[in-house]
Amino acid sequence: MKKFSFTRNARLRCRKIFDFVFSEGEKSSTRDLVMWACVPGLNKAGAKAPGLIANGGRRLGLVISKKTGGAVQRNRLKRLLREAYRLSKYDLLDGAHIIVYPKAGCAINNLLEARKALSAIWARAKIKNAER
Repeated sequence: MKKFSFTRNARLRCRKIFDFVFSEGEKSSTRDLVMWACVPGLNKAGAKAPGLIANGGRRLGLVISKKTGGAVQRNRLKRLLREAYRLSKYDLLDGAHIIVYPKAGCAINNLLEARKALSAIWARAKIKNAER
């Protein structure tokens, strides 16, 4: 498997896991993004989570509201956030499961802005890997 791939296992897909991360994860926000993060061993979620991978499995879930714009704008924002995550996922702690929700009026227009926004929210949530 390639180092920077974004496989099916790197996505949060199951509603049960989304609900768990929403309820048990720590919420952080910046000007453009809201994020819920669940890291086994770091917050109260621990190992009781359904489907959480504790050893290096970082996973991303995206929730994009129609308030952010039309279908073209929403899909572009999803592509930018997925690519930014794919390129910088090793900056996250091992086992991190995150859900990212762009706010209405999100000002992310290119990949550089998306990477900066994700890095800022990861630093605010204290789930950024210290050795990177």
